[in-house]
Amino acid sequence: MAKKVGIFLCDCNRSLPLDVGAITRSLNLPTQPQLYSRLRLDDIHPLKYQTQKEKYDRLLIGCCGPRDFFLQELGTIGFQPEQIQLLNLKEECFWVHEGREASNGKAARLLRASLETAEARQQMPERPVKAGDLIFIAAESPLAFPLVRRLANHAKVRLLLEETSEAFDSFLPSALPCELNRGRITEIQGHLGEFKVCIERAQSIDLDRCVSCMRCVPVCHTQAITAGLRLIDAKCDRCGDCLIECGEVRAIKIPRKDQQVVEADQVILFGSRELPPRHRRPGIHHVPVVRPEDIDEIAFDVMALIGDFMKPEFVKYNIGTCAGGYADFKGCGICIPSCPYDAIQRDPAASPSRVKVDPVSCEACGACVSACPTSALQFAEPSPDYLYRRMRALLAPVNGGDTDRPVLAFHCSNQGRVALHNARASGVTLPANLLPVEVPCLRYVSEANMLAAFRMGAAGVALLGCEECPHGERQLLLEKLDFTRIVLESFGFGGDRIRLFTTTEAAQEPLAALGRFAADVSPLPLRWDGQFTDKVENREVITDAIATFLYGTGKDPGRVRENTSFPFAWAEVRAEGCTMCRSCVNICPVHAFKLDDDKHTLEFRYMSCVACGMCEKACPENVITLRRDLILEKAAFAYQVMVQDEMVGCLQCGKEYINRRALAAIQAKVGMMEAFLGGRADLLLMCPNCRAVKAMMEVQKGWEP
Repeated sequence: MAKKVGIFLCDCNRSLPLDVGAITRSLNLPTQPQLYSRLRLDDIHPLKYQTQKEKYDRLLIGCCGPRDFFLQELGTIGFQPEQIQLLNLKEECFWVHEGREASNGKAARLLRASLETAEARQQMPERPVKAGDLIFIAAESPLAFPLVRRLANHAKVRLLLEETSEAFDSFLPSALPCELNRGRITEIQGHLGEFKVCIERAQSIDLDRCVSCMRCVPVCHTQAITAGLRLIDAKCDRCGDCLIECGEVRAIKIPRKDQQVVEADQVILFGSRELPPRHRRPGIHHVPVVRPEDIDEIAFDVMALIGDFMKPEFVKYNIGTCAGGYADFKGCGICIPSCPYDAIQRDPAASPSRVKVDPVSCEACGACVSACPTSALQFAEPSPDYLYRRMRALLAPVNGGDTDRPVLAFHCSNQGRVALHNARASGVTLPANLLPVEVPCLRYVSEANMLAAFRMGAAGVALLGCEECPHGERQLLLEKLDFTRIVLESFGFGGDRIRLFTTTEAAQEPLAALGRFAADVSPLPLRWDGQFTDKVENREVITDAIATFLYGTGKDPGRVRENTSFPFAWAEVRAEGCTMCRSCVNICPVHAFKLDDDKHTLEFRYMSCVACGMCEKACPENVITLRRDLILEKAAFAYQVMVQDEMVGCLQCGKEYINRRALAAIQAKVGMMEAFLGGRADLLLMCPNCRAVKAMMEVQKGWEP
């Protein structure tokens, strides 16, 4: 049974030129939305009355009022947060677009997108995370000591002093209320509550063993040992006097090259070192500059992460569609290097060839989802279903045809969202054909998403994200953009229909450039077929888009790129060596190979292949070679014959029992073996039943197989 939805709009004290009638006609709504002027004030009461009277199941409210206000007010009449959708039409339409008609057309599309995606929202699964009070601090100077003393009152602190720093040479280590040593961090693995800090130590004095007796300092005639108990290697002449004085303590080792792994619940890194993306995660605190006034705030942030938490599981993994490998054959694995947080690894427990996702290490950048060609990895929220529903709702024409040049703008939930939200304050006016789609990070956006936008009628696609992405470099996204441009250019659409914009919170020029891009884009030279695909898996979406371009333009570009990094490949099969043993058919995770028993053919479909390479590895005859070429042609969608064969009849009974290529391979391998000499080679030309009879007759004659 369809849910009853109430739509309520607010014109912000009659300051917005909302045309409710035009919106109703544009969306072909059965009833006209209710229009109010002060929903966040006294008009909330008639809204609540109307909601109870009509017994609405869900509400869609177009108002700039704070979400908490509506949740609280509507909660008094029994509405839960998931039953309420809010849309800020003032800031998303009427403040940033010029023209009453254009703004109302954009408002209609946004309302339709909210209506059609409401049911696609999913409750994100969560898992418990426990973080204890073991805090690891790495410091380059004594400026970190006040925080050490502050945290030591509430947690267990372990301090690592940068072993080459002179800043600690006058400081007596025993003066701090914590465990400490010198060394250098080489790697940090794990996640909040389960970090493993890898340390390399070349400093000769081990502070873990040292009792601070100071006997080594005066006996060193080269003054290589400082008051802070650091041995300066360049001054040491290896006389051994300090070793004698240290005696049974055995804290000094010359030279030293130790490695250690230390467990911690949280890690604090003081200093100007550059952090790789995998070290930018909850539980790792980077403090490049230490100021006394910041100590309490840092301590509060650390203490706030001690305890039990629930962490969302952002990514779902379907092992059944994974092309990562099978048995001992490693396949795709493209998701592993794409993750900046090392949250995806091979899974030796389930299969050494498949992968596993650590949901606690995952930081929701979405790169693995974009990288996975089979969509074995999918985002939980926004799900692919939600994303494509929103794209369809935004791009579908509205009654009256407000624009023939819609531009879909994927923007990240960080600076991309802030920039669009602040467009009015920045003094930037944007064209109304710019249709926003928010994603967690631009890494989430795949070539499938971009091509689907053009398949659905977009004239252009823009991507708006952070100038400095918190998840690191965007190499994967750049490859996806390159692929999309190649496809667009191959069909004569032009690669300049897609563009990446990066911004900061206060930047005006990126927004202005985005506006110019949307205003200047020309209509797509492809007539929309009026159909929307319901596919959500990456390869199926790409295939559907390319097929639409092929038949819509009448072009057949063919092989457009050779030796690419894209997950597409043409399988070359050396027919004279193939035995049609089915190894490639059985191991292919995407059914790119098939064996037609009626026609006795081995066939290959290019558009299905994800270049995982397992067929090459599994082929016992080594006759398969994958060519990483990009082919855009109609023939690529059909199964094409790689090897043609025929069946062979039994020499005795005539029953077909084997294909000729397999028989030839067997004859070549075993036909000259001693057991088959003396006329017994005919055994290979018989079906299993006849062969058994013939073999027994040979045994009776004295044959010893």
